[in-house]
Amino acid sequence: MCSSDLTNPLNKVCAGLEEVIAAVAEIERQRAELPYEIDGAVVKVDSTALQDALGFVTRSPRWALAFKYPPPTARTRLDGVSFSVGRTGAVTPVANLAPVRVGGVTVRNATLHNEHQMTRVLGLRQGDLVEIRRAGDVIPEVLGAVDEPLRAMRPLVAYPERCPQCDTHLVREPNPDDPDKVLIRCPNGLGCPAQARGALRHFASRLAMDIEGLGEKIVDQLVTARLVMRPSDLYHLQLDTLVGLERMGKLSAQNLLDAIEVSKRRPLDRALMALGIPTVGESTARDLAKHFGSIDALMDADEAALTGVFGVGQTVAHEIRTFFSEEANRAEIARLREAGVQFPPVERVVTATTLAGKTFVLTGTLPSMSRDAAKAMIEGAGGKVTGSVSKKTDYVVVGADAGSKLEKARELGVAILDQEGLVMLVGGGA
Repeated sequence: MCSSDLTNPLNKVCAGLEEVIAAVAEIERQRAELPYEIDGAVVKVDSTALQDALGFVTRSPRWALAFKYPPPTARTRLDGVSFSVGRTGAVTPVANLAPVRVGGVTVRNATLHNEHQMTRVLGLRQGDLVEIRRAGDVIPEVLGAVDEPLRAMRPLVAYPERCPQCDTHLVREPNPDDPDKVLIRCPNGLGCPAQARGALRHFASRLAMDIEGLGEKIVDQLVTARLVMRPSDLYHLQLDTLVGLERMGKLSAQNLLDAIEVSKRRPLDRALMALGIPTVGESTARDLAKHFGSIDALMDADEAALTGVFGVGQTVAHEIRTFFSEEANRAEIARLREAGVQFPPVERVVTATTLAGKTFVLTGTLPSMSRDAAKAMIEGAGGKVTGSVSKKTDYVVVGADAGSKLEKARELGVAILDQEGLVMLVGGGA
């Protein structure tokens, strides 16, 4: 091999697999003493002819592999636990640590995820000596407490009873998938400053309303001054109010107002994304917009109709239905519309072909689905909805107080469905 200033001194040509294993182990032994950070070693075939013969798979070569070392660990003292409130109200414990170097980075905080992890898995006590690492060499993680004399005498770390941001009594919601775990959250919604900040940052984010200039510091000032506590408040801001904020000149304030005005015309999927519906990300928001075509049809859709959307299962459908069932959320959407947010309807796109070529007529009042929602579900599955019954009608969907259309369907021998039958048809095929 040719020597070069660009060649790492740990670089080595190995004759056989045993020498490769020994070389990788030696690099790991020297890892902590190196003047730079590494997380592994790369093994390559040392022959360009063999490299050409072996070739590539997608984006990686067949003639090389990376061996990852376990993340380095360190010990430090648990100074305490603080509790972070997210935009959905979930309260997350955060370990406050005596500063310690781990993998070339000084770590002061590490998430503890939830009550179950903090109390049952880790069993943390006040002042514990803990072992930490950076999971994936990135995210600080508490591995556990080190046993010490008299450790059992120290009090266990516990969740607060009230929200650390707004002093509202916290609620405990069971996890249906794991009875040992609960979600502890603040029920104060956008009345809680932490939730208001999170909701506003999400609303203004690039994939949502994309309001340029509405950064974290501006949001903090607006919420602290209680000028904005929910997204609809943004559309009532005045120039004089913004100019009064720290580091906000007249030009910057006007630019922000202009950006807020532009956001009123964002496409429906971006506006849905901005609402912060649990489990609804960029892709699901786009599918919902294409399937239902309007926010009104989506708001009226029940869980059965929602599961007719490609990629939406029972859990996601339940979360969406719960969101739109809450009066506070419906009222906020109404306020946004009154302020000029358009939620522009889009042309519905067929996302399935279950009902392709089938014609439906709706009559009467369905138990838990509006006409618009039923029509959206049928059209989303490739079917067609018309207003009158004829020999060409394949199905008549009947609800309470059905009238002459039901009688006409019986006379013509057209198949009659109730809401449950319609849902089963969409799910199982014609």
